[in-house]
Amino acid sequence: MTTQNTQTAMFDIQNLFNPKGSQDLFKTMASMNERMTAIFVEAGTRSVEIMTATTKQSLSNLSEVAQVHEEPAEYTKAYSEFAQKQMDLLKRSAQEVGEVNQKAGTETQELISEVGEEVNGKFAASAKEAGEKLTANAKEASERLTASAKEATDKVKSAAKDAADKSTSDKTASASKKSS
Repeated sequence: MTTQNTQTAMFDIQNLFNPKGSQDLFKTMASMNERMTAIFVEAGTRSVEIMTATTKQSLSNLSEVAQVHEEPAEYTKAYSEFAQKQMDLLKRSAQEVGEVNQKAGTETQELISEVGEEVNGKFAASAKEAGEKLTANAKEASERLTASAKEATDKVKSAAKDAADKSTSDKTASASKKSS
């Protein structure tokens, strides 16, 4: 009987935990991974586009500086303009890539916060459900124990009454035999 109660208790404990919760958590994490990958792919694609445009503009600037000029002073001016264009181009590119990275960081942070709230909510719901099941199981076990105790008490009372009745009956019979 103890083995059966132990097995029943273990089965009841296993039933406290909802396997669907693990599946939901796995789906949540897979969804987060998919969304995070999309953020990174978008940021990477945009960064490559910026760098491609920067390279094209740099090559165009280089073409301009490499042109033949009539006066030697025009070469100085061309090199100076080339250096200024390159500085402006690099500054713009760095700002654009920085904005892309900042946007990706913000989106990632928001995603992680959202997933964290969702996971916490699911854990809280699972814990509440497990608590309710545990309370219901404890109540049921208490009711069974109380019923068993009452049944045992009733059997003891009945046996005591039967013994008392038999004792009274034996005394009466013994008294009847002595009188006769």
